[in-house]
Amino acid sequence: MAGKKKLNKMRRREAKIGYAFISVWLVGLVFLFLRPLGMAFYYAFQEMSITTEGMTYKFIGLENFIYKFRDDIYFFDSTVWPGLSKFVIEVPICVIFSLFIAIVLNQKFKGRTFARALFFLPVIITSGIAIQVLRSYGLDTSMETENTYLFASNGVANILSSAGLPMAVVDVFTQISNRIFDIVWMSGIQIILYLSGLQGIPAAEYEAAQIEGATAWECFWKITWVRISPITLVVVVYSLIDSFTNVSNVMIKFIYEEYSLRGNLGGSSALGLSYCLVAFLIIIVVYAVTAKHVFYVNEA
Repeated sequence: MAGKKKLNKMRRREAKIGYAFISVWLVGLVFLFLRPLGMAFYYAFQEMSITTEGMTYKFIGLENFIYKFRDDIYFFDSTVWPGLSKFVIEVPICVIFSLFIAIVLNQKFKGRTFARALFFLPVIITSGIAIQVLRSYGLDTSMETENTYLFASNGVANILSSAGLPMAVVDVFTQISNRIFDIVWMSGIQIILYLSGLQGIPAAEYEAAQIEGATAWECFWKITWVRISPITLVVVVYSLIDSFTNVSNVMIKFIYEEYSLRGNLGGSSALGLSYCLVAFLIIIVVYAVTAKHVFYVNEA
């Protein structure tokens, strides 16, 4: 009985700590997020115009939601498909790269602490002006700032095309090589997550496997991958959310321009809500598919 009371007391203490951690987020949700979200829902169904009496609103139903999809023939080619192709390419590459770097950083070598700090450094300065400075002074410049890459591989397309590969494959490899800086820059949190998962794997499991004659490749798939599969689920979901909310996302840029340059507040609100809904559905589908391949090891 005493042990049960002690367990309940411990759980209540843990619950209080959990609420303390999410309290800042709850305050931001209530005072900074809910009101703009409600206004976005209201504007999405309105046609707004400026008159001598000020801003006037007219309810037009779903017109703002279907306008771009019905009347703008360039919307999908210039915005939707490029955004989806970037998401399909960058997220898997980011996950694979993060796992590879985490495995390397988990080894024992001189300067390991410095190397870990170096890969986590982008997380500290990515929200500041530093990333914009790095982009603006890229090694390869173009007519538009958003198409400037710090590490551009102009010769990759020529080499692959001369090898006889299809242009679709050449375009994929070119996009990956041109955006390698962005992929490295957005992998800091994922590397830390994988590193924490790798450090939680008991060394006795590897020792037992090596005694049984298992190779390093077999140890990876039978031990490492099984143990870090829950972390992989978290990394995939985080990478999806990070990709959808990244300021370089072409869809976010388009929504911002729809409001700031064209003054279409109702249309930009409708596009923003539609984008959030599509992103949420994609995350749910990817989560459901990935969760089927997650293995939870029972420590009891």
